[in-house]
Amino acid sequence: MAAPSADFDLDLERDVDLIGRAPHVWYRRAGLGVMAVFVGAALAGLFGQSPQSRTASGEAAELRIRMPERIRGGLMWAARIEVEARQRIVAPQLVLGSGFVKGMQLNTIAPAPTSETTRAPGPAGLAPLAWTYPTLEAGDTLTVYLQLQVDATTVGREDVSISVEGDGIDPVRSPATMTVLP
Repeated sequence: MAAPSADFDLDLERDVDLIGRAPHVWYRRAGLGVMAVFVGAALAGLFGQSPQSRTASGEAAELRIRMPERIRGGLMWAARIEVEARQRIVAPQLVLGSGFVKGMQLNTIAPAPTSETTRAPGPAGLAPLAWTYPTLEAGDTLTVYLQLQVDATTVGREDVSISVEGDGIDPVRSPATMTVLP
């Protein structure tokens, strides 16, 4: 049996010393540097997912919301909605903008509302959700947790406004939009 040939047709100057190919090394280094900048920016939270807080107040209630303003397609995210009643609110309703269902999968609502419905469709043709909860007495706090996932094909700005409404009170509204990055 013959020994395998070691003839690989390698050129020491071209393949090891890179004579004539010196600029190629810098192309690779520049490409890796660009990728490192994107990875560093993502690790610093520049591409979304960090939750922010916002508050809206009215005569009947204070509404506190914690959720991200920018998210990426395909990822799961959470929101916390707190309603602190300043007076008795009979059958309070949380009304969520159409962006909570357009291009999103609503996985969890805790605690579950006593009833769910939709409102008349807005200008985009999508109906906001309206969830009814048990009566809140003055000083009571309702905390609702949501778990959602963005559809991978969703890109753009979505209406994620939230309002608290109830019998005989002026609505407390927190308008907002969420940017969905590709």
